Amino acid sequence: MNSAPPPFLSRMRRRLRARLARPQTLFLAPEGLLARPGGKPEAWADWCRKQNGSAARLLLSSRLLHELVCQPGLPLADEAQLLAYARQQFGQYFGAAAKTWSLAGWRLAAEPGRVEQCGALALHGPAAQGWREVAAEHEVRLLQVQPAWAAALQRLAGEEPEWAAAEQAALVWLEGAVVTWLSLTAGRLSGLRQLRLQEASVETLAELLQEQLALQPGLAAARLRVAGYGLLAAPAPVKLGPAIHVHGRLDAPEPDLAALEPVSAKPMSGLPRPDFLGAPRLRSPLAWPLAATSLLVLATAGWTAWEAQQERAQGQQQLADLQARLRAKPAPARAPAALPALAAQAGGKDSARKLEAERLRAAAEVQALLRQPWESLLVQVEQAGAAKQPAPLAWLALDLNSARQELRLEGLAADKLAPLQLVDRLAAQGGFRSVLLSRLQNAEQGLSGQRFELNAKLQPELLRPTGGTMAEARP
Repeated sequence: MNSAPPPFLSRMRRRLRARLARPQTLFLAPEGLLARPGGKPEAWADWCRKQNGSAARLLLSSRLLHELVCQPGLPLADEAQLLAYARQQFGQYFGAAAKTWSLAGWRLAAEPGRVEQCGALALHGPAAQGWREVAAEHEVRLLQVQPAWAAALQRLAGEEPEWAAAEQAALVWLEGAVVTWLSLTAGRLSGLRQLRLQEASVETLAELLQEQLALQPGLAAARLRVAGYGLLAAPAPVKLGPAIHVHGRLDAPEPDLAALEPVSAKPMSGLPRPDFLGAPRLRSPLAWPLAATSLLVLATAGWTAWEAQQERAQGQQQLADLQARLRAKPAPARAPAALPALAAQAGGKDSARKLEAERLRAAAEVQALLRQPWESLLVQVEQAGAAKQPAPLAWLALDLNSARQELRLEGLAADKLAPLQLVDRLAAQGGFRSVLLSRLQNAEQGLSGQRFELNAKLQPELLRPTGGTMAEARP
């Protein structure tokens, strides 16, 4: 009877199949993954489970992305500095949720008469969670994970090189009510913006295009290309204006994946190629010989492991037979019932001691909090917050860790300058050290102003004593 191969051999076989497979172009949107024309969206994990050992080229919807174009001249020399700056900017705009988003950077090198340009994209929402781990779990080889507008721009530039090399040109990538406007100057990206339509209709899109053309006098309508999907169904072929070229069906319910396939193995250098897998690496000429040698070594190791697996199975069978013989013998006499009772009693005493120690610790913490100079602390904090008139700070929370003497304050300010001034005023007072502004962001819905959080180390013995009340401490 033939036994199943070891699990690691099955994994190696799936990896080899994924390496040799032709990559399939997929489109990931908030509704799910589109794998074929006319198909229903499905979850990324479900597709990977059904297509394990395959290869994929993943295109991302603009509705899953936030774009950032960096100002020229910033000291962002490498990829790590660019992504760190982008994560900081996304965190300021979108809060703590941006810390877990996947980021991809792009960079256009400086040329004679042109400065270096760079930017980054963030993959947000549920799609940003675990997509890389799911692909690795099911042995799905990802060749690219990039925005759909980047693939459309490379494809169109390859099909119409004269359009791409024009002095002024633009591509409008449409996804329903979301419009990505890509401006080109002599074959090089010069602008990237995301716009929104009030309604995904032909008339609204035509009005937007005319407005943008009026704002860019150097851009002729003949140099404007429109592609994408998601417009409301029109009774006649879509016409957006004289000389404006439309690629594909803008009123289609889904993108044309065939139109997003690359036409050239060598992409244009002046166009961005953001990839969430990182920058592509050059393949060594020794890659295939080394791969063949590795396969031979792995095959030998696999055969040896399979033989070891067979020997292990025989040993387990012998062990099972011995255990069956031992179970057939009479069972030894059981220990007296008094021993479990003594063990339970000892365990109960240990639990009581632990509970008493926990109570004593909690009482000590309460006593330490009561010994804090609360009046001096609150007066100095309120004086620092009310020093800026006529818009004092609004306090939301105060938390003091008496064991570590750490103070945490949360509040609302009318502008970003007030929290910074508060840090300086607290640091200048006695009893406060290491005063740091740990968080500053726009207030959530229902509140106005800037929400901030600061932390400080306390030295209670240096707090300035006061003889008045908190109300008297106001300036």
